[in-house]
Amino acid sequence: MAVAVSPDGKTLAIDLQGSIWTLPATGGTAKRITGLFNDARQPAWSPDGKWITFFGYLEGGYNLWTISADGGDQHKLTWGSYDDREPAYSHDGRYLAFASDRDNPLGSSYNIWILDLETGAVKRVTNDPSENHMPTWSPDDKEIAFSSSREGGKSIWAVNVADGTERKVASTTGVAGAPSWGPDGTLVYHDLEANTSRLESDGKPLTGDENAFAFRASWGPGGAFYYVSDGKIRKRNVNGGDAETVPFRATLQVTRVNGTYPRRKRDFDSTAPRKVLGIVRPVISPDGTKIAFRPRRYLPDDDWEKAGEPYPRQVS
Repeated sequence: MAVAVSPDGKTLAIDLQGSIWTLPATGGTAKRITGLFNDARQPAWSPDGKWITFFGYLEGGYNLWTISADGGDQHKLTWGSYDDREPAYSHDGRYLAFASDRDNPLGSSYNIWILDLETGAVKRVTNDPSENHMPTWSPDDKEIAFSSSREGGKSIWAVNVADGTERKVASTTGVAGAPSWGPDGTLVYHDLEANTSRLESDGKPLTGDENAFAFRASWGPGGAFYYVSDGKIRKRNVNGGDAETVPFRATLQVTRVNGTYPRRKRDFDSTAPRKVLGIVRPVISPDGTKIAFRPRRYLPDDDWEKAGEPYPRQVS
């Protein structure tokens, strides 16, 4: 679950179970504003607070979509046989930065792109064969910071939007990700290590023992930022202090299967010979008398007809 706070600091947008929801920033009941089957992820507010933009899997691929804050006029922003992900607004509201593999219809590494919201034109701004993700704009909109797989994924980079020059802006001991540039120039990012998942700034841990999720922090008024850890929405000040948990509840519809669900009987304990559908990686013994293999699938004899499978050939 990712969280984004509105520009006026009054409303949160979250992605939960494949939909975008909104709720008061102080906590309360969440309201679903997108459909059940959008696979909508990582909401971002427009600077004027009118739109919530996200990436969703509709019409056969991941594209950028936007919806009004009250849940109306959902429409598509990018097209093509590519994966467009992780939108981030420039502060002037003119552009969206996003990650995409749109260099090649057959797939390529991800780079950072910019969408001009007035003309619909897209422009690639990074030029590196590594995987580049999670863009965030600098306070003056001159640079975009992002995570990258270069250097073993242990650093955050920034690209100059005007000329394409790149520089390293942060390093971590673990895997670096999800940078978020604050209004005063503070950069908060995620650091994943063997037993730790935390947010950091300038090499200093911010979230203590919490299991911080690897999504961009969202900045509110007064130097506070919102994030998700341990499955909870939290608010924290970058200058220190305890985290504040934002309580919320969301009601999800569960469609139950009518009647009794037929449970397949699986006999995992029997050592009797079984018929197989196929074999995987057969290996001949050194003396040439035996073959070892892994069965691709087996069913008890009386289950083949029930499963609608052709009766398999005996393999011995």
